Order: sequence, then C-alpha cells, then structure tokens
Amino acid sequence: MPVPSAETAAAAAAFLDGQEITASPCGGCGKEIYGVKGRYSCACGWTSPWWEGHGDLQAAETDPDWPGHAAKP
Repeated sequence: MPVPSAETAAAAAAFLDGQEITASPCGGCGKEIYGVKGRYSCACGWTSPWWEGHGDLQAAETDPDWPGHAAKP
C-alpha cells in the first residue's frame, strides 16, 4: 500500500478536523443514528433534508471525484 505524502496527510487531517459527528433519532424508524454536521442517513432508507445540517456544504468542485476535473495522464 503506498504511503501518502506529507501534503496529502496534512490535507486529510485538516479536512477531518473540520468535521463534527452528531447523533439524532432517525425520522423513519427512531433508531439513534450518527451523521456529519447534522446530516443523517439511516439504513431504513430515511435521509434528513440537506438544509437541516450545520454549516455550509462543500462545493462539488472540491470533491476529487467530481467529473469536471481534468483527467490526469
């Protein structure tokens, strides 16, 4: 398994540092579920509305898998 560069590791640590794990009862089945910044999805199929979370969502362009990124050779 390749070892990430120091730059990649620092970027991952900065991203994770900004995340907040939250808990809530599922709106579908009532089980306690966990999410990131107040956004939830349960195995029963229930998902909380995107606008109910805390903080802004990241732009799609910041996702490394976003289709708009140019393919690297």
